[in-house]
Amino acid sequence: MQPRMKKQALSAEEIVKFLEKEKVGHLATVGPDGPYVIAVNYVVLNDKVYIHGRKEGGKKYDNLGFDERICFEVSRDYGYEVGDRPCKTETIYESAIGRGRARVLKDEESLTEKVLLAFAKKFAGHLSDPVIAEDKAKITGIIELSIDEWTGKHYKKSS
Repeated sequence: MQPRMKKQALSAEEIVKFLEKEKVGHLATVGPDGPYVIAVNYVVLNDKVYIHGRKEGGKKYDNLGFDERICFEVSRDYGYEVGDRPCKTETIYESAIGRGRARVLKDEESLTEKVLLAFAKKFAGHLSDPVIAEDKAKITGIIELSIDEWTGKHYKKSS
């Protein structure tokens, strides 16, 4: 018989480490026509999550103008443990889910610069000097997620 998997809650410290190593999250917003989820790159700075994209327009910006409440999810799939019956097959994964509010940064050049530098280090850290082109920075919008509550869990083999 295969060992069973155990669901375990992640501690606050484990959630932070998990968020720092992953690169893609899913941002859920609500607009006048209902819920919307989009995959986004993100960074974590000073207990806030930041995402970026073009400065204006698009569904996520429209929805945030309608309702600032968000849900943010990050997960990593590590595979499956196959059991002796279909209902005994388990997905091995880690996940973190945060609920809170979002705001679009405006006229906060020093914070925007810090966030863009954090993105450059996280996603282009292999370069000796990851420079952000000024013309790209001018058209890039930053959304700050203030998370009120995080939950996280992982599945692992029972010993």
